[in-house]
Amino acid sequence: MKKMYRPFWSYDVEKTEEWLSQMENNGHVFEKLNRWTRCFYFKEAVPESRIYRIAYDKFKSPALAPTLQKEGWNVASLAGKWQIATNRQPAETIKNSPSRDGVIKHNQTITYVFFGLLFYLLSVLIAPISLAFSYLFTDEAIVIEESPYWIITYAFFALVISLVAIGIYSITKITKTNKDLRGRIAVETLSKSKKLNKQEERQLKHSGRRVTKIRLAWMYSPDKLESWLESMEQRGFNLYHVNRIGMIFHFTMGEPRCVAYKVDYQRQPPASYFSIHKEAGWSNCFHSISNFENWTIWSQEYSQDQERPQLYSNDSSRINQAKKMVFTYTVFFLPFTLLYLYFLVNSFQHETAISQWVSWGTFAFILCITIYGSLLVKLWSYYIRLKKCASA
Repeated sequence: MKKMYRPFWSYDVEKTEEWLSQMENNGHVFEKLNRWTRCFYFKEAVPESRIYRIAYDKFKSPALAPTLQKEGWNVASLAGKWQIATNRQPAETIKNSPSRDGVIKHNQTITYVFFGLLFYLLSVLIAPISLAFSYLFTDEAIVIEESPYWIITYAFFALVISLVAIGIYSITKITKTNKDLRGRIAVETLSKSKKLNKQEERQLKHSGRRVTKIRLAWMYSPDKLESWLESMEQRGFNLYHVNRIGMIFHFTMGEPRCVAYKVDYQRQPPASYFSIHKEAGWSNCFHSISNFENWTIWSQEYSQDQERPQLYSNDSSRINQAKKMVFTYTVFFLPFTLLYLYFLVNSFQHETAISQWVSWGTFAFILCITIYGSLLVKLWSYYIRLKKCASA
């Protein structure tokens, strides 16, 4: 039996499926997968042409659905929640295949874990880095004590660098493959369909009819962004473009309009998400490019005698989305806020001179506490406002 090690096979299941088919063509039939050691096992056999499909489901049955069995699919191996199916039929004749949704969600969860790990490692490294900067800008002599335990420090930093490299690779790779698995969803955004060319931009700028505004961290108070955009429209500033990172908003000076804006957060929007809202009359003004944050700004114009359009038919749907968003960001921001607060209090207890308090480390801790703390306050204030509006 032949064993082959592939540590990142689940990051690109389509590539792994092609590799399994190629191994089959070379006379190595897939037998089983050890998901802990990341090893695939094969046995030698007569070369054969097969198609493989990898699926992931927390509640998947060992048996395939009847519709898949009729298509010729059979389970080749089960490893935990992973299921590897195979089919001897030609690819062009197969109409139904095991779903990819579970793989996408599983890989998305991995990116969340690595995002958290990178944030944690950054918070751990801020203390020694800020301490090093403090010594660089002071006259104090740096004394390095010889000790055999320095090997532990070197090993720790080597481990941190390795984890950072693996984290960056995992996030980058999964982001790309998840987009491929979801398919290229045709999203006709306002920023693309109504974006002016360079000549029109220059004409607007010279005529003084173009207005540019910057809004930072609006995703932590999305209801305030909605109110601000609607008030801009009522004053005659018509939104025509939002830059790719979603911080710069471009307006043209025109006629006052009644436009409803809705900012929506989705962890993993389904393929039909954009088409459903577009059919309901909504225009996509902005969609975030981040794999971690999926924010969309929707707009719909209406007349004064019409009822204001609503993206969701009931308040509970929006509250549930807000709850997911608040929980996600709180899990990331709260531990770092408490950690930096601990570092700050600890430094105050050990520093005696005022000049020593005003150091790079203290400044970094106060800055991080202020940023993360303010974001947490914004998040929970937004959630409380939604709850009050729903109960009113």
